[in-house]
Amino acid sequence: MEYNILGNTGIRVSKLCFGSLTISPLQANLSIEMGSDVIVAAMENGINFLDTAEFYDNYPYIREAIKKSDKELIVSTKSYAYTYEGMKQSVEKARHEIDRDVIDIFMMHEQESKWTLKGHRDALEYLLDAKCKGI
Repeated sequence: MEYNILGNTGIRVSKLCFGSLTISPLQANLSIEMGSDVIVAAMENGINFLDTAEFYDNYPYIREAIKKSDKELIVSTKSYAYTYEGMKQSVEKARHEIDRDVIDIFMMHEQESKWTLKGHRDALEYLLDAKCKGI
């Protein structure tokens, strides 16, 4: 597997990112055991970068995969939250359900233009505050 540094973050990620929507209740609806096994198989084959979202409802799959493997996993997630408090709740939910103090990458879901970003400004403020606190 080839790896790159992601932008200017210093985070080393596999060129292939595991998109976890397909194993979630929204698509294949795999059991947590089976879904976590799929993630572990990806990790065992060199994938250390996983994309998810609060909306996918699959944080328990990721938590279980992390427990099963000794491999590093960079978790990137996102939320549709548009308020400061809503984004705080989304971040705390991810931290709790994945069982991590820090989520590696946390984004705002579907920010397509300056207009959508403007409507989510308060959520962005929370993410900036959380980053400053090392969350």
